[in-house]
This record gives sequence, C-alpha cells and structure tokens, in this order.
Amino acid sequence: MENLKRRIHQIEKKRPGYKEMLRFYERIKREQEKVKSSLNLCPFSLRKEWKDLLKQEGFSLIEKKDFPIDIGASTNLFHTLCDFGKEANPHMAQQIRNIEEGLLKKKIDLVEILRSPFDEHLLTPAIPKLKLDKKVILFLAMESIRPSIEASVDGLRSEVEIDTWLKGYCPICGSKPHLSLLKDTEGKRFLLCSFCGYQWRIDRMTCPFCMNSKSDSLHYFFGEGEEAYRIDTCDQCRTYIKTIDTRKMDLIDPVLEDLATLHLDLLATQKGYQRSVPHPWIP
Repeated sequence: MENLKRRIHQIEKKRPGYKEMLRFYERIKREQEKVKSSLNLCPFSLRKEWKDLLKQEGFSLIEKKDFPIDIGASTNLFHTLCDFGKEANPHMAQQIRNIEEGLLKKKIDLVEILRSPFDEHLLTPAIPKLKLDKKVILFLAMESIRPSIEASVDGLRSEVEIDTWLKGYCPICGSKPHLSLLKDTEGKRFLLCSFCGYQWRIDRMTCPFCMNSKSDSLHYFFGEGEEAYRIDTCDQCRTYIKTIDTRKMDLIDPVLEDLATLHLDLLATQKGYQRSVPHPWIP
C-alpha cells in the first residue's frame, strides 16, 4: 500500500485535478486489503473432465454467477465505500444519497445486486424512480465483492495456459477486458479482465472485442509526453482499449494508471470510439 500511496502522490503533483478521485481510490484499496484476511468463502474445485471440456470448447472456467462471495463482508464494505464516496465528487455524493434512499425504502435489494452486479436488469425498476446512475452503483457493488473475487481467482490461476488462450474474453470468467498491458522486452500483450482481474495473452495486432486483425483498421494514439499510455482503436467495431506499456514505467497498479489518464478516454470518445466496458468516471 505504501508504494501505491507514493504513486498517487506523484500523479497528484502532475494532475492536481485528479486528487479527489485518486484519494477515493486509495481509500477503497485500503479497505479491500483489510477485508481479505477475514473472508469466509465456500471452497470450490473443478473436476478434471470439466476442465478438459472447457479447454476443448474454448469456454471460460466458471461463470460470473458461480464465484463464491462473502455477502456479509461485501455488504459492510459497500456501506463503507458509500461513506467514502460522499467526499469523492458532487455527482458521486448525490448518487450515494439516492442509493441510501433506495435501500431505506427497500427499492434496492443490496444482497441481490452484490450476488449479481453484472446483471444490470436488477436495477431497471429503480433507476428512474431514484434517478440512479447505473455505472456508479454497479461500480460500488463490484468494488465491494472484489476481495472475494480476487481470492477465488488466486486459486484458479494454475488451471489456465496463459500463453495459449489468445482470445478476447477472460479464460477464468468469460468477461471482456478493460485494459491492455505490454510486458517483457518483446512487448507481449496481455489483457486485464474487467470482472475478476485476471491477465492473459493476446496477439498485438488484434482487436479483443471483434478479433479484427486487419492492420489498416487498427490504430493507436497517445498524449504528448505520455508514451507509456496509448489508446488502441478499431475502426471495424468502433471500440477502443487503453494500453499501458510496462517497459516504460514501473507499474504498481494498472487500474490506478487507468484513472490517472482519463483524459485519453475523453479524446477517444471525441474521435467517435467507445469504451467496451462502462467506467464510472467517464460520462
């Protein structure tokens, strides 16, 4: 956590406008670390015949709904993050007031949302009534169950052949990636899962969302003096993904670096590209 804190201070000096958002992220990470040591999760294992079948068919190891979640710990963490969020920015503060109203009036079933934060239909009735920003409440729910998710992923890493998967979706849970990383001296490309945080390999010249590999429709750009970060775009599906070149920086936390470069996301949207996975800080 101390390395993360130092990196946050470095970013704040360079981009003071990001200060509140970065401090919010730091507080989230600290609380998540506290929760990890006390999680109560039901163990699960994959049968060999099931693993072999998944490998042959190209399916992910498990479905998102099958991750064991410590609901008690996640519920407590959710309320703690809501308290933090009231100081993050005016929009987040207002949304949290709306969420708390929904919980009080029983228009939001928090346990149901924590069990299935990927099921956006659970919020459909409450969104207009409470004026909810769907991205905000799903972000809070995901960060609340993240300690449980990461604990489960740690037990599944050995089940995946990381260098041979080469698909645009996560081999663990089947989710889309939200970041791309270039590693090693060869610049091998890895994708970072938006749900479980697992990293896996993919070809450099491939769009992970439509698997387009035509070089004339794949482009990238970066900000002046920010060569460690770039936006990879695909003209075929009009999506983009942010890539962090770890050969040009000492990477501590890719999600932190993503937050610190949201101005690149705004440029991408202005150029007509969309981020495939919604982000709570991007309109």
